[in-house]
Amino acid sequence: MKICWGILLAISFITAHDPNKENIQWTQHYRLGSVYSKTSTSGIAGYARLKRTTENTFNDIRLFTHIFLKDSEVKIRNKSSRRFLSLNELYSFNTLMYEKNTIIDVDLRYHYNQGLGYILRNTDKGNITMETGFAFDNSDYLNTQQKTTYIRGATSIDQDIINLSLKFEIDYYYQVNENIDKVDLSRFQILAESQWNLKKRIGIITGFTCDIHDNEPNYSFFLTISFSDPIGWRI
Repeated sequence: MKICWGILLAISFITAHDPNKENIQWTQHYRLGSVYSKTSTSGIAGYARLKRTTENTFNDIRLFTHIFLKDSEVKIRNKSSRRFLSLNELYSFNTLMYEKNTIIDVDLRYHYNQGLGYILRNTDKGNITMETGFAFDNSDYLNTQQKTTYIRGATSIDQDIINLSLKFEIDYYYQVNENIDKVDLSRFQILAESQWNLKKRIGIITGFTCDIHDNEPNYSFFLTISFSDPIGWRI
């Protein structure tokens, strides 16, 4: 029996990681430009992203920054997903995010969501996905242990048209538990952007983000120069 387990373990080490079969791809993305907010006028917009994909998995980490004279909005987000081998259009996902947003009085929000997604369309020119699951966050992460629970639904659309790349994302968080302050934190989060690809790695991106809570939209518009480049890592 020990010999059998040893053989199985050896085989797993040999075959567990084959970069050629997995088609591992690493990509780095950067943006820098200006942003206009409804409440904080003009500021600086920055973005950095490191993405790793294989035939069946997706992992990335992103840094968003909007810096104004008196306010700031900073997000660090990590998302991972994996397709089911038997149902290739279905996947599971996990997202972890830390956010500081003085515009909406969020000192430090810890956020986590997980669930299932479905790929409605996946082509060389774009894709459409839908996700549903549960989400948890703590809007005062340093000072309280109280968490808010939500049901989350989301849709994402990506489409390439010649030298133009379009993206639209909408998330809805429906609060299912009651806070001590009895404040409903249900909200919509919307992102829309278009990228004009000037060269193979350089583009100009314009778009807007919008958080809608308690029928009060908080939106911002941004214009940035982008740079994307593949990385030859095989891990």
